[in-house]
Amino acid sequence: MKRLALTAVIVVLLLAGGGLTSLLQGGGLDSFFIVQSTAADSSVLTAAPWQTEQLLLLLGFLLVNLLGMGITLGIVFWLLHRGVKRAAAAGSSGNN
Repeated sequence: MKRLALTAVIVVLLLAGGGLTSLLQGGGLDSFFIVQSTAADSSVLTAAPWQTEQLLLLLGFLLVNLLGMGITLGIVFWLLHRGVKRAAAAGSSGNN
């Protein structure tokens, strides 16, 4: 049953992705995405090329730093948990 549900979810995701791709290539949904413009000073929905570049640089910087922090914290917590398990094992074997 789980395999069937997983297959159904994957098929739905692929169909949705294909539909979005065909909409984008057909020119639909232009108002939902950032549109690059050279005169973007008067609109909040369009961005100049340099603004789009700055946004992508900021998002990349944040993503890399959050990934680094997550990996570092994961390693620290794993080492701490390993130490606690070793101390508990040494304590229980010392009582016998």
